[in-house]
Parts: sequence; structure tokens; C-alpha cells
Amino acid sequence: MASTATEGGPRLEFDEPVIDFGRVPDHETRNARVVIRNAGSSPLTVQKVVPTCGCTTVGFKTPVTLPAGGESILSLDFDPKGSGKQEKYVQVVSNDPRRATSTVTIRADVVATLTAEPRFLALGRVTAGAPVLGSIEITAAVDGCDLSGAKITGDLAAHATPSITRLNDPSEARGRWRVDVNIGPAVPWGWHTASMVVNGTIDPPSDRRPIEMKFAMNGSFEGSIIADETLIGLLTMKPGQRIDREVTLQRADGRGLTCLSATIAGGTPGLRASVEPLDTGRTRWRVRLEGTAPNAPGSVGGTVVVTTDDPANPVVAIRYAGVVR
Repeated sequence: MASTATEGGPRLEFDEPVIDFGRVPDHETRNARVVIRNAGSSPLTVQKVVPTCGCTTVGFKTPVTLPAGGESILSLDFDPKGSGKQEKYVQVVSNDPRRATSTVTIRADVVATLTAEPRFLALGRVTAGAPVLGSIEITAAVDGCDLSGAKITGDLAAHATPSITRLNDPSEARGRWRVDVNIGPAVPWGWHTASMVVNGTIDPPSDRRPIEMKFAMNGSFEGSIIADETLIGLLTMKPGQRIDREVTLQRADGRGLTCLSATIAGGTPGLRASVEPLDTGRTRWRVRLEGTAPNAPGSVGGTVVVTTDDPANPVVAIRYAGVVR
């Protein structure tokens, strides 16, 4: 409840600083209107309104100036992501001398329309040319759902074909489906990732609405040459931290191998790669990534490209990734 008292200077108040939507199905959008009031004695300028997450959008043009006692309406749209109890924030920046940033809090208990097992499709280590099939089972948690398609993006998009099969009788109100992802034999050597969106509709009593569920997938694809790691995880690093990581390469059949060079492609400055044999028979080779992390915070990533004398795998690409904080 806003105070009617005024005091020197501008003073920002909300009629409802906390919006509690209660239980919200994850396929529905909720709206709210919040009154912004100048309870002070001089003009209040709202300089900007900033949602702190992508699930909340606002309708409010800034800057706007309100005279003493003046009001304006902040329109909020909450489009839930994920499920469970959630608390989101919208920050309102003004010239209120008591508080430069005021906050509207949005609360909701988001109810999932679909559940899935597994939630992440890990393909594991894959031998080149071998058939690969990953599967996910999706179950409707509410009545009236129908799944119609799936789309894959990312490294594996050109090699992966998704399909959806209904597992229970279509007359049942709550469906169960299996999403199969078939991976073709021509995936390049190395670590690959992708994202998949399964989409459909739900028929609530009022009107049909779209629904979707997102999944991540990854896998390590190797061939006649194998590695103990195809992705070097640098994890979280401090600015300027020393980096010294190794990966071992060898032929899958144990025969001799020659690695000709190791270079970095599309990488973060300050790192270098090298390769050397680990035994006199030259059956095992050490690929080394060395250098220092950047001084500025941010992502670190690239690819160590190793050329070999293997006709089936003349080039192997070992990714590395981390973040500086």
C-alpha cells in the first residue's frame, strides 16, 4: 500500500511491489499491471526499466517524468521457463534520492506440462561409422498434449535425424512418446554438441497453444585414431592463470602412428600447441596445450588441430573450453 505522505524531492512507490502469480502452467503467459507513483514533492524521472531474466518482458517507455502525485502503469508479461518455484525481478531506475534502483518481484510456482527421461542426451564415445541411436521418453503431465515434431541445431544438425513415436493409445488423455535421434556415419572426428527442441500443442478448454521442450546432446566421435579426451575442459580460471593440459593420441589397433603438426584454430590468444611421441615405437603421442589465460573475464575456447599420417583420420580436432572469472 503506497503512502500518501510527501517529502522533499521525488519518491518512487509501487502499488504492488510483489506480484505472486501462484501456480502457472509452463505453456501459459501471465500479465500484471503495476502502478508507479511519485509520492514526493518534485518531479520523478524513471530512467529505465530492466528485467533480470529473459522470461519477463515489460511495457514501459523510458525515460518518463512524473509530477508530484503523478502515476504511470508498468505492464509485465511473465513467460515461464523451467518448472518449480521461481522468483524473478524487474529493476526500475529513477532519480529517487533514497533509492536509485527499486525492484518489482515476480513469484510463481511453474507447473511442467511435459516430463522427460533423460533430460540430457549423452551419446558417449562413438566409433566412426557405427550406428548411433539416442532415445528420450516424454510423458505429458496434463491432459490434451500432442507432440508433432523435433528440430536439431548445432554441430550434429547435419548428421542427426529425430523421429517421434507415440507409446500409448492416442485415446488416452495423457500421452507418452519416444523421441529417437539417429546419427549418421559421417560425423567428423572430435567432440560435438547439439540442441533439440521437441514441439507440439496443448488443447486447454479455451484454445490450442504451442508447447515445447528443449534438450542438449553431446558425444565424442572417434575412428582409427582414439584419444583419452576429445574435449579439454579448462573449467573456471583466474585471470592470467597458467594453462598446461595434455591429451594422448594413438591408433585404435595399437599400430605405429606419426603426428606431423599441432596448431590452434580459432583460439584464444596466448595459447600454443605441440605434439611429441611418448614411446620409441611411436604408438602413443602427447598433444600439449600451454599458455596463460586472458587477463579479462570471459570465455576461452578453440581447437587444437593435429595432422597425422593416418589415411582415415588425417586430421583430428581436439576442442578446449573454459571461462575466466
